Amino acid sequence: MRGLFPRGVLIIAAVSFGLWMLLAHRYGFHRDELYFIEGGQHPALAQPDNPILVPLLAAGWHGLVGGHLTLFRLLPALAGVGTILLASLTAREIGATRRPQVVTALMVASSSFPLAVAHLFSISTFDLALTTLVLLLLIRAIGRPTSLSGWVAVGLAAGIALEVKVLLGLVLASCLVGVLTVGPRGVLRRPGPWLAAAIALVGAAPNLIWQATNSWPMLEVARNIASGGSTSSADRVMIIPLVLLLISPLLCWILILGFVATFRSAPLRPYRWIPVAFVFLLAVMILSGGKPYYLGGFFPVGLALGSVPLVAWLERSRRRTIAAVAVFAVFLPPTIAFGLPVAPVGSPVFQVAVAVNPDMAETVGWSPFVDAVTAVVARTPGAGEDTIILARNYGEAGALSRTRRLGAGTAADTGGPSATRLPPVYSGHNAYAEWGPPPESALTAVVVGDFTEPELTAWFAECELAATYASPPGVDNEEDGTLIRICQRPRTSWIALWPQISRLG
Repeated sequence: MRGLFPRGVLIIAAVSFGLWMLLAHRYGFHRDELYFIEGGQHPALAQPDNPILVPLLAAGWHGLVGGHLTLFRLLPALAGVGTILLASLTAREIGATRRPQVVTALMVASSSFPLAVAHLFSISTFDLALTTLVLLLLIRAIGRPTSLSGWVAVGLAAGIALEVKVLLGLVLASCLVGVLTVGPRGVLRRPGPWLAAAIALVGAAPNLIWQATNSWPMLEVARNIASGGSTSSADRVMIIPLVLLLISPLLCWILILGFVATFRSAPLRPYRWIPVAFVFLLAVMILSGGKPYYLGGFFPVGLALGSVPLVAWLERSRRRTIAAVAVFAVFLPPTIAFGLPVAPVGSPVFQVAVAVNPDMAETVGWSPFVDAVTAVVARTPGAGEDTIILARNYGEAGALSRTRRLGAGTAADTGGPSATRLPPVYSGHNAYAEWGPPPESALTAVVVGDFTEPELTAWFAECELAATYASPPGVDNEEDGTLIRICQRPRTSWIALWPQISRLG
C-alpha cells in the first residue's frame, strides 16, 4: 500500500474515514436509505427507479449489522475512502509526481459532493467510487490501446457500475464524444473498446431487460426529476452554478485549471477528451433537466488534472503555498458544516446547511414520525388483521416498514421500544407499487401522507383526520405537516384501486 500511495494520501484517507464514522450516527437514516433497506427484501432484476444492486447490498448489510446506524454507514465511508485513493491513482496515471497525488487526495476529500455522499448509504456514494474507477481504467486503457486486458477491466468495472446506476452509460457516451472530437480516435479502430462495451452491456442486462419488459418506468422517473419532482432537482439555469458549488467554491477553479491545462500543457494533452466529455455531459444535463450532481463522476479526475499545474504554480513561491494553505483552511470548515451532520438540528447553521444540502433535512425526524403513526395505529378502532398502513411516499413507507421488520415499536432512528406493533405497510410510490396491493381483507387503512381529499373520498367510504405530524423545530422537510388519517371500507377492490394509487417519481 505504501508503495502504491504516498504517505500523505493514506493519512488523508484515514482522517476522512474517521470523520465519516464519527458523524455516522448523527441525525438518522435518510429516506433513500430506508427505501433501499426495504427494496432489498424484494429481490428482482431491477426496480422502476434503480438497478437492484444497492438495495440488495443495503438490505443485506442492514441485517448483518442488526440495523445499527453507525455500522450501516461503514460501507459508504469505505466507498468514500475508495474514491480518494482512486483519485490519487488517477493523478499518478496521468504522470503526476507524489506531491500532486497528495494534493489530489486532499482536494477530493474536501470537495463538497464527495464529502457529503460518503456519509449516506446512497446510490450516488457507490456510483461516485465506481465511476472514478471506470475513468481511471479508461485512461489507462486508452494509453495502452493494444492491451485487451485493460479493456476487459474497463468492461467489468462498467458492468458492475451500471447495476448501481445507469448514469455511467451517459458518462461513457460523453467520453466517446470526447475521443471522437479531439482524439485519440485511432483507439476506436481497435477491438478493445468494443469488447469493453460488450462486457458492460452484459453487466447492465438485468436492469435493461426489466426496464424493457416493464415499459421503461425509469424514463417516467427522469421526466419527473426534470419537472422538479425531486428534492435535489434544479432549474436548468442553476445547473452550472450548482455544479461549481458541488465541487466547492474554491476547488471548482482547480478543476477548470486542469481542464484548460489539457489544451495548453504537452504532458496533459492526451487527456483533452476528458474536459470535452465533461462539457458534453453538462450540456445534456441542462437540456434534459438532470440533476447537477450527475456530473460528480468527473470531479475526481478533473481535480487530478488540476493538481499538476496547481502544484507547479505553488512550488514557484513559498508565499503562494502559505497563502493557498490559509485559503484552504478558511474554506474547509464551512464545507464540512454544510456537507455533514455537524450542526445541532434546527440551529441557524443547520438551516443554512439544509439550504445548501437539502438531503440533510431528509435524515431528521423519522423516529418521532414513526411514533406519531404508531400512536394513531394504537387508537384505531378495531385495529387487527384487517388493518394496513398506506403511505404516500417511499420514505414514509420505508421508515414504517423498517420499524415493522425490526419488531414491535422499534423506532426508525434509535431502535427504542414501543408497545404497538405496526400492521403491514403499503405504498404506491415507485418500487412499493410493485410489492402491493394490500389483501382484499384489509378494510381499515391508516393513511399517511399528502393524499388529496377527493382521492380519499373516491377510494374509501369513510376517512377521518387522526393526527398531523410536525417535524422538529427549525426543520423544514418533506414530512413536516404530514396528515395521518384513519380510512375504512374501500369502495372497490384493492386490485382495482392500485393503479390509481401507484405513481412514479
